[in-house]
Amino acid sequence: MKNKKIYGLVTSIVDGNTFEISVQDENDENGVEKHTEKIRIHGMDKPAVSTLSGILAKLELEKKIVGRKLECEIINRDDADQLVAVVPHKYLKSPFSFDPNQDN
Repeated sequence: MKNKKIYGLVTSIVDGNTFEISVQDENDENGVEKHTEKIRIHGMDKPAVSTLSGILAKLELEKKIVGRKLECEIINRDDADQLVAVVPHKYLKSPFSFDPNQDN
């Protein structure tokens, strides 16, 4: 499964490092048949949503990727049957971040 890519629309956030993505079925040439995959972001460890920090992490991820189409590289499928994938940094970078070294 390694080096396989998945591309689709992020539909919801599960927690600060897991989201759901709607992807077109591989055998559907008309682009109508879709299914949802749950993806855990490889290398990202966020607190559980039962804590304030976890809620804030979930909201932050939601601001960055919900409603966006993104492509990520699948690493494997975990015990909870969700994909573990590398999400490129460009999707996770906040458009509102402040860089004091950047010229205005």
